[in-house]
Amino acid sequence: MIIALLSAKPFEEEKLKKIISKKLDLINNVQIALDKNDNLILYSVDFPKSILSVLYILSIANYAYFIADSEINALDAELALCIENSSVEEGLIIKDEYSDINSFDKFFEKYKIGKFKKADLTSIPSELTKQTEKDFKYVSIDKHFIVKGIGSVVIGFVLGQSIKKGEKLLLLPLLKQCSIKSIQIMDLDSEYADTGSHVGLALNNVSESDLSNNYAVSSISKVNDVFDVKLTLSPFYKENPFSKQLSCSFFGEPLSLTLSKNENSIKVHFNKKVPEIKGAYLITDSSLAIGKNRVVGKIEVI
Repeated sequence: MIIALLSAKPFEEEKLKKIISKKLDLINNVQIALDKNDNLILYSVDFPKSILSVLYILSIANYAYFIADSEINALDAELALCIENSSVEEGLIIKDEYSDINSFDKFFEKYKIGKFKKADLTSIPSELTKQTEKDFKYVSIDKHFIVKGIGSVVIGFVLGQSIKKGEKLLLLPLLKQCSIKSIQIMDLDSEYADTGSHVGLALNNVSESDLSNNYAVSSISKVNDVFDVKLTLSPFYKENPFSKQLSCSFFGEPLSLTLSKNENSIKVHFNKKVPEIKGAYLITDSSLAIGKNRVVGKIEVI
């Protein structure tokens, strides 16, 4: 289980202590931590200055915690639209004695988060919906380095099916074959890693230049940078999406994109080749200032 923790206001340490038990790592302005039930939990340390860290989080999370504060503002709405246009379908509204739940329900009753269950900050349930396993293997590469005596090591999330030691996979997007030499979870050696794990992998047949040119280890063997898509625009986005360079995150990999259209189709043009995986991908416009809606909408690969 990977949980996105979202809040329109900067996170207060006292509140965080009630939700998380341990901070693990900081990647791309995203804090990775464990919650009280040992689920992985991710939150942005630079929102609202940047929305890219929220893109990253929602591209790999499958559940969300949304903190309801004492007043509802435009940043709450922006985060609600981020969830609305992402693949995250379930979550919790976290409240305390200061939360304006009546206003929250009024503003967001028609959105995904309006259907989220509610929980008090001091009594977050331990049983959450079990993560659905995908039909492919995929491990993001968020950090990489060479370790003397071990070789090439990558740090990332298991976002597809479980993986095991000795398994042969492909580096994306170059499709170079490699194999898993060893697996570490929380600094402990393991023979396998389940979906939703944060892992360190030592890889065979991988050079330092390979680590710089690839963003994932996967079973997927077909990649492309242009796709026919269904585009759903947010009603609050007032710019022309076909004249802008937009942003997306593909399972943790930041991408820039442009959109084009003709009479019969809309195409997305990514700056990198990615696998053709069906699902909703949130797109944003990072050129807009804080306070303006930066959520463009979503694209779905046809």
